[in-house]
Amino acid sequence: MNSPQEVLAQISSIREERNLEKRLGMLLDLNGSLPIGVRLDMPSLITNAYVRRALDIIEDRANLLDSSFMPQTPKAEQI
Repeated sequence: MNSPQEVLAQISSIREERNLEKRLGMLLDLNGSLPIGVRLDMPSLITNAYVRRALDIIEDRANLLDSSFMPQTPKAEQI
């Protein structure tokens, strides 16, 4: 499994790519590398707008995963 930081880096690379076919291939590769619970169910017809939306969704999920890996700092009243 890719770390959340690696997923975010892949998302940036996909967003920079201008060729839709390459973007789609990169998105499918990224989606396939994600854990089942994070992976998107891809429709059979994929538009450029869907690629952008899918990247937003995956980015949100990666950020949630990243925050769950962050160590919790104790609150002031717990110290």
